[in-house]
Amino acid sequence: MRNYSAPALVGGLHDPSNYLAAPVLPTWQFATSDPTNGALSSLECDVAPDIGWHSYRRTSGTASTITHGRVIVTGGRNATQNHIYTVYTGQQLVAALNDAGLAPKIIRVVGHIDLRWSNSNKTFAEYTSYSDQKFGGSISIPSNTTLVGINDANGTPARITGTTILIGAELGTTTSVMAGATGDPETDFKKWISLGNDGDQYPTWTRNVIIRNLKIDTPWDVNPEDSGNAYADGMTISRAQNIWIDHVSLTDGDTPDSIITDGSTRHDGNLDIVRGSDYVTVSNTFFGDHGKNSLVGNGDSGRAWSDQDRLHVTYTGLWWYGIASRHPLIRFGQLHTFNNLMQGTSNTPSYGHKFEGGLDVRYNSSVLAENNFHLFTGLKTTELCGKIIGGKTGLGFRTSGNFFISDKYNTKDWSLAWSGPINVDSAVIASACSELPTADITWTPPYTYTPVCAAQARRNIETGTGAGRIGLYATAGTSTDTLSSTSCYENNVLSGSSSSSSSSSSSSSSSSSSSSSSSSGGGTGTVLTSNWSDDFSVATTTTLFTTGYATLPTDTSVAMYGKTGGTITVSSGVITLTGGRFTIGALSTTATTSSSTGPLGIFDIVGKTCTLTVNAAAAGTGTGKFMVYVDNNTTSVGNSPQATASLSSTGVSSTSGSVVVSTAATNVVAGDNSYVWTLTNASYTGGSFLQIRTESSTTVQLNSISLSCI
Repeated sequence: MRNYSAPALVGGLHDPSNYLAAPVLPTWQFATSDPTNGALSSLECDVAPDIGWHSYRRTSGTASTITHGRVIVTGGRNATQNHIYTVYTGQQLVAALNDAGLAPKIIRVVGHIDLRWSNSNKTFAEYTSYSDQKFGGSISIPSNTTLVGINDANGTPARITGTTILIGAELGTTTSVMAGATGDPETDFKKWISLGNDGDQYPTWTRNVIIRNLKIDTPWDVNPEDSGNAYADGMTISRAQNIWIDHVSLTDGDTPDSIITDGSTRHDGNLDIVRGSDYVTVSNTFFGDHGKNSLVGNGDSGRAWSDQDRLHVTYTGLWWYGIASRHPLIRFGQLHTFNNLMQGTSNTPSYGHKFEGGLDVRYNSSVLAENNFHLFTGLKTTELCGKIIGGKTGLGFRTSGNFFISDKYNTKDWSLAWSGPINVDSAVIASACSELPTADITWTPPYTYTPVCAAQARRNIETGTGAGRIGLYATAGTSTDTLSSTSCYENNVLSGSSSSSSSSSSSSSSSSSSSSSSSSGGGTGTVLTSNWSDDFSVATTTTLFTTGYATLPTDTSVAMYGKTGGTITVSSGVITLTGGRFTIGALSTTATTSSSTGPLGIFDIVGKTCTLTVNAAAAGTGTGKFMVYVDNNTTSVGNSPQATASLSSTGVSSTSGSVVVSTAATNVVAGDNSYVWTLTNASYTGGSFLQIRTESSTTVQLNSISLSCI
């Protein structure tokens, strides 16, 4: 709450002489109505996909022996009607958070919110001091929250200005929670551990938060710590875990550093993940025109009590543009950064800041960096080591598939002729880069992911990253590389403009612009050897079975999904199957028989041990079965060339190879349901397809489907 106090020293910092109001007076147009009329969509109702560290928790161990268990981050998905809010002002946002408390809640932001405005956005008052801004200019997001921005009729995303978004509370407890508590964060946390408690269960930590589709302006610090250190971040994740940040845009907004005339620092971080936070993913997010961008861990040895063995973080689909440094700077944690775009200049920039440093692998941290694209001007290849990637005090580092383009080069040192992109990994290895840890990482991400090549990542990011662009670039599951394996690294592709990459659905198959239904003539066969998944977040009843939603990977004339019978509806990213059935990855809609010859689909199934995971929105109902067929688009188990194949399956007692899952629908639980099978002695080993079915008078609701075969 604002206190309108006068500037004053706090702990010897925040000298009143450093007070300076933001020089640009806000004049934005605030919203007064909801363009969706309150209708919920998958944006508000999605659970977080399993594509990052956010979907896990610690089950045992320390350091390299930690084991991780699966968690479904739901945010406010389970909110009751009275805990679904649409807000237009900062005061309404604060009231909604206070009203719901720790209960599941969905908060929809419409228009432009700024806590400096009050009286229904009619009265503006700048922050008067450090204290006023700290306590009145930040919003604390509690556990079990989904906070989303709603685009206006023109597609402009909701925006938050003059406000720090804080996920997590300061450590501290009371005697009602723990006898002998002192109120000192470090002392109380250590005492909690000494009593044999799990650190992940410390009472004041924030858990299970989703933030999506918001434009956030990092606040102007009216009274910074000193001339070189501002205090207010755009977003801070502090003492929090199981957090998903997706399709957010973070910049300095209307008060960039370029308007500062006294040489002081008025912005701190864009997004910092600190103070023992854990299991966090930031995806499809834009960082622009900012100085010190992102911290993962904010201290060295003095932070071991909170940060050791924590700070598991994933960065994917991110676009850093005009950022000076920290892409990110990491301490203690295990960072997986893949399929990101770093863009900037070491010259005087026309947008944003002059580039000073990228990925910084610091104290006791380890990093896995894969298939990232670095697009720069004025930066020499000799500066790859130390500028693009640096930080020799880390514990481990592994890199692959990363590429670099600049208008400067130096073949004398690198012995690399300039013909386009430079393989960052080869260049760094060739230089014996002393700025990097020499040891390999000792961990593997627990989630399934398939990075696209760096050039494809650049295309996807330029067309789909940031607020207002959800649905343009798939977050969940694997992404289809629409560039060939050879053209992916050709100079004309890497240095050309992003123009031909069509938007993709959440499926691993690419989407085309056609809206025709599935072809009956048969598609071009290919066999997917990688994992596949779809969260159906942008699907509708009308589009699911069309090429406008998803196509086969190598044949855009054939839809990825084909309806084969019954009632199937899609709403808010959930497929409801009531006595219905549909195929996935079939080359044709022609009815299968026992004499059909392959390949019939796109999946490499036969002879492999396959795991199908179905995430259900609710428990199955009805008296019938939930079934999965291979190479069979009928209801008769014999109408498949795999009907006599040998089958080992956890989901079916039958020996029929055509039915790999057969279980009572009431056995399907809300959340993940995994079925494992192996097909051998099949009639052919080419590509296959799946059919998902519920028997009559039986309903199963599907959030997502994933398939992995090894």
